[in-house]
Amino acid sequence: MPQLPRLTPIASQPLSVVLLTRNQAAHLEAVLAAWITFLNGLDREYELIVVDDASTDSTGELAEKLAASYRRVVVRRHPRAQGEGAALRTALMLARYPLLFYTLGDPHYQPADLGKLLHKRLDPHKPDLEIDYVHILSASRSGRRIPWPWRILGQLRRVFLRVLFAHAAERSPGWLGWKRHATALLARILFGIRYRDVACPFRLLRRDIFTRIPLQSDGPFVHVEILAKANYLGLMMGEEVPLGPGHYPPLTTAMGREERRQLWADVWRVLRHPAFAAGDPPKAR
Repeated sequence: MPQLPRLTPIASQPLSVVLLTRNQAAHLEAVLAAWITFLNGLDREYELIVVDDASTDSTGELAEKLAASYRRVVVRRHPRAQGEGAALRTALMLARYPLLFYTLGDPHYQPADLGKLLHKRLDPHKPDLEIDYVHILSASRSGRRIPWPWRILGQLRRVFLRVLFAHAAERSPGWLGWKRHATALLARILFGIRYRDVACPFRLLRRDIFTRIPLQSDGPFVHVEILAKANYLGLMMGEEVPLGPGHYPPLTTAMGREERRQLWADVWRVLRHPAFAAGDPPKAR
């Protein structure tokens, strides 16, 4: 990574952790306990915000019950399902601390991996932490084993780049599925985002960027929207931090009609009328 201008130091500041949950009653108690244990070990002030997006099981009730036992846990419940973007907006209204981390309240996303973001160094040989130099640090999921045709093509591409340009291209860490790789390609074409896993809901950010980036998406497109707007505004985004092989929620559940409608409505809204805070008008289209 090239030398970056140092922003206001923030690595040791208090932390707001956001868990976006829906229908996780079977895992919620273990998930909350794991996050509390990890956060208590950081030796810093923190708050844990749980937003339940109108779960149809007992997630909301259980979250409120558990919060009574944890001083720094705050729970908010949506009366009707609105999506991950709407849940994140709710959390942002509650968050108080300079550093903000968000993920899903899903056992696949492990608290220890937040440590990879908090302690990621700008240079392995120097003590400077990357979050002091960037506005966003995002993780990427490793995925499954890459299908053999793409492994062969990838090998040929690496040989081509090495022979013609003396460039040693990195191997892909895994296969995220056709839809997610296509999403990354579209995000690069439309928004100039160069991340591999643009929709990974595991991010550490400076909370003040949201004064310039109002979130318009109600559903999961919010993860792409944040990167797209940050890229337009020229905010610094660190290199993706890979998660372990187990961090890959199954994709066996197909997206329903209403979820697909919400996704495309969010995409169209952001593309047609991208909203920024006063002083940061979008480019004319």
